Formats: sequence, C-alpha cells, structure tokens
Amino acid sequence: MATQIVIHLLPHEIDWFEWQSKQFKLGSYYIEDKVIIDVTLNLNLVDWNQSQLPKQFFINKFNQIKTLWDWAETQFIVDEKNKCLGCDDKRREAIRSTTADNILYLDGDLTFRPELLSYMIEAAKLISHEYYIISPQTVRMWDSSWDIITNKNYLNTPANMETYYANDAFKIITETNSDIELKKIPQFKFGGGWFNLLSTKLLKLTDIPDSFGPYGIDDLYVMICCDIMKQKGYEIQQYVLDGSIVIENFKYRWNPYQDYLYLINKQDGFRKQAENNLNSEIQKFTNKI
Repeated sequence: MATQIVIHLLPHEIDWFEWQSKQFKLGSYYIEDKVIIDVTLNLNLVDWNQSQLPKQFFINKFNQIKTLWDWAETQFIVDEKNKCLGCDDKRREAIRSTTADNILYLDGDLTFRPELLSYMIEAAKLISHEYYIISPQTVRMWDSSWDIITNKNYLNTPANMETYYANDAFKIITETNSDIELKKIPQFKFGGGWFNLLSTKLLKLTDIPDSFGPYGIDDLYVMICCDIMKQKGYEIQQYVLDGSIVIENFKYRWNPYQDYLYLINKQDGFRKQAENNLNSEIQKFTNKI
C-alpha cells in the first residue's frame, strides 16, 4: 500500500515543517509500506524585494529538511512561477497525478505523535471498500458539530475558540491511548489538513474543482460529495482512530520571520472565489454520479 503525504508550505512555516519531518522520521521505523512525501514550497506570496531575508535562505533550508526523508520517495518542489498559490492548487495537482492508494493532507501547524502515520496505514488495510476517510481524533472545538471526531476525554470542555487556542498541543498528543481502535462514525466531518487519510479513488471521483482556485473549502466540498454518494448508494464511510489525537498548535506557534518577510496575503480573496463556486460544483458532481 502506498500513501502520499501532500503539503503546501509557505516560507514562514518552514520551521514547523522541519519539526513535523522529525516526527515522521521517528515514526518511519514502524513503517514498511511505501510513503511519498509531496511538498511544495510556495515562494509566490512574498515580496522578496521588500524582504530582509533572501528566498535562497528558505530554499536551502527546504533542501536540508529533505535529508530527513531518506526513508521515503521525495517530491520536494520549489514554486516561483505562480503555479501553486495555495493548498487547493497543491492538493488538486496531487489528486490528478498520483498513483498512490491513499492521500494524506497535512497543515504546517498540526502536532501529532510519531507513530500516527503507521496507525493510519495499518487502519487502511482493514477497510475492504474503495471510498473511505480515516481521521484521528482531536479536542473539542468551536461548536458541537465537531464532537463526532472529538476524543471522549475532551467532550466536557467548553466549545469555544478561546479554550481551543489555549490548549497545550504537545501535552495533548502525549495522551494518545495505548489501544487504538478504528471506529465508524455516522457522518462526514474533517478538517482538510488534520492528518486525514483519504482513498485516492474517492478523491479522483470528487476532485477539487478548478473554479475553487488556490485555496478554500475543499474539505467542505468533499464532505458534501460524500453525503451525496452515500445517498446514491455508494459504499462510503468515514472512520476515526479512537485514542489517537492531533491538534493545531496555537499556544506555541510563532513566526520568527515576521519582521523579515513582506508577505502578500490573498487568502480572503481566494476563499471568496471558492465559496462563490461551491453550489454550482456540487450540482455538477451530483449530475456526474
């Protein structure tokens, strides 16, 4: 079984990608299956003429991190030609070109234990049908709709952003249980880059529409597509790895490059483009299946 890890990386996120790469390196000793690390360093959203650090600094560090992936097949791409402007661009390209069995999306600010990838791969081997999503659990977030993927130890904590942001991510990931269990959940719910493992056959069917542009709501789109598939009689299921927790690192996240890079923020415009095209793309998908 082959798994492709897909990451869109901005220059100021490179230190956290290094931390993640070390976690994966530690976990690699539990893995015998093929893993592909497919990561693009997006240099397009920085005005380098007004920045105090040169782009070559980040290219050099990116290439150094690559050495931590000597156990996997590597696709380390540096983009300066506006081909990859956001995570949707990266994920779309991966979906259309991959030959792996599964795709795993990862955001740069996610914390996780080293063994998690091996758990994901072994869990996928237990599933007999073609269309599936496997998600780790997390802590309680901003509303109760996320409780379906919340670890039971956190279901009684307040559902608000203040509590979520205050969590000690490193402490929480150490609370992973020794007994990990794959469980079905009754609905589809996941955050795009939160270490979700999706079957490639599912993603090749849903795709990420070109009309969405570089960034935004691809996870919502796939969830809605999954609901439609289920209504149409497809055998499709989301699972959680009960006892294995991931969480975004807000409390200890910092940007040491903040005063040295002149960032170009187009995120709101990108998201609006995707949102404006959501309903029409859902209708197209419904007609297709």
